[in-house]
Amino acid sequence: MHHLDDPELNHVPPPKLLTIDWSTANLSSDAEALRVWKQIAPTGEDWQQRLDEVPSAATRPLAIALLREGNFECGEGPSRCGHAVALKYSEPNSTLADPCLRRELAIWSIDQLDPTDVPKVGDALKKLAALPPPESQLVADVIKRVESADPDLRLEVLAIAANAGQHDLVNADLGGFDEAHLITAAQKLHLDGALDGLSAKTQRAVFLKAIADDRLEPTTRAQAMAELVGDDDKLAPDLEKALVAVTKGASCDAAAAAALVLVRHGHPSAVPVRPSTTNPGAIVHGLCVVGAYEAQMRSDEASPLSTFLPAHGLEVMHVIYDAYSDTDADGDGDIHTTHEGQLIPQANATLPESTDFARALQHCAKLTCSTDDHDFKLTLKNGVFTRVEIIDKPGCPAP
Repeated sequence: MHHLDDPELNHVPPPKLLTIDWSTANLSSDAEALRVWKQIAPTGEDWQQRLDEVPSAATRPLAIALLREGNFECGEGPSRCGHAVALKYSEPNSTLADPCLRRELAIWSIDQLDPTDVPKVGDALKKLAALPPPESQLVADVIKRVESADPDLRLEVLAIAANAGQHDLVNADLGGFDEAHLITAAQKLHLDGALDGLSAKTQRAVFLKAIADDRLEPTTRAQAMAELVGDDDKLAPDLEKALVAVTKGASCDAAAAAALVLVRHGHPSAVPVRPSTTNPGAIVHGLCVVGAYEAQMRSDEASPLSTFLPAHGLEVMHVIYDAYSDTDADGDGDIHTTHEGQLIPQANATLPESTDFARALQHCAKLTCSTDDHDFKLTLKNGVFTRVEIIDKPGCPAP
């Protein structure tokens, strides 16, 4: 019988962490339930074990009270180089006052809800849906929880999440709506994924509005253009008119996509050209459209950049950064940089560092346009693009 003394066979249950008399615990209101939360006293080290001791009949009122109380935002903003910082986690000594612990308790709480509880915590779920990246798990759990809720509430939650920057989560969850709700999602809430459930053949007016909607992603608008064109060799008058309007819009990518559709359907005058103005903002926007046009054009199509350049071409000065250099080879006073110049002939010219330059042209402060990797300093003379200095940035630290 000594085998009963074997610790591998004779498991001793861990000591209880809670001393709450659940038969008398009052959970009739949020205030009372929050008092019970204080008795539970979860910490970052033991909250899961403590909640495992809560009887199932008590989990829902506790969950509802916690969700309604709020204070779950634990994330951080982007780093200098645009990398999303990972969410913090609770420390072992974290208490109910710590939003990072409360975030973990919120994930538990959402899992305790029944479908009938969703309307009771609707406002709390909307606040959670409004959390921006790097948060994702809480928002994903909220979106999943409201899938069986009233379609209007579900659509409202998705719109809130989209406005908070949770586009991937939202666009992946637009299935299951009827056509009327998808039209609302596309036209009133500007949710890109809504068009995936609609057809340009049956909802032409919706797609025509979509290609003009600056609140939709350029890729969504370009796809809507393609669906409206279909296999037609000639553009319908309403589509042609809409495309011409898009070429004059604020989005460089959408303007370029519209211009290419027009050019490929017999309208060569739609090719972007240098505007007849010396206004720097207009010239930079025109170059931005050119960059997007180059990114989308086929290999047999020519860049329109030459119309922006002087006859002798574009002067390019590349300031190359080398973190390991220990000599000032070009005498510029900086051992880490060297200057290399070139002249791009006007004929058949394309943007130097085209992919990054095109991206930078969408983020300009006056005549300096930037990405994580480069600063592009533009020189204009009488509305003509004469020179660009491309300055390497030191490498970004790892996120």
